[in-house]
Amino acid sequence: MDQTQADALRVAINRLARRLRNEGSGANTLSATSLAVLGLLRHEGPQTIRALATAEHVKPPSMTRIVDALADAGYVTREAHPDDGRSVLVQLTDGGRQHIATTIDARSVWLRDRLATLDEADLAALAAAIPALQHLGEAQ
Repeated sequence: MDQTQADALRVAINRLARRLRNEGSGANTLSATSLAVLGLLRHEGPQTIRALATAEHVKPPSMTRIVDALADAGYVTREAHPDDGRSVLVQLTDGGRQHIATTIDARSVWLRDRLATLDEADLAALAAAIPALQHLGEAQ
């Protein structure tokens, strides 16, 4: 892939990601990182601040502020870590679980509606690209 194609791919991915982030947010005032934390807790279960910070590529003090805001909104709780008295586990609440599920559902509906406008060739090309896009997203 040449630089022009790489640039076009970057722009297309950024535009689509931005559109997906904006869908389902409605009156949502949570940042993309806050929503990512809720999603991570939904998939991985309770996590330490350090683990959340590492996963989201932010410093622990920044993650502490994010978790504080999520706790104030009623989306997460902090519990004493059973193995480390200096650490806490951040856990999703029912409210947080509902919030992330609603956001994901809205985004999925938006994407399905857009996919329904594509022809079979475009749908096949997107389906074939899924593994490569997953590998790119997981690359270090």
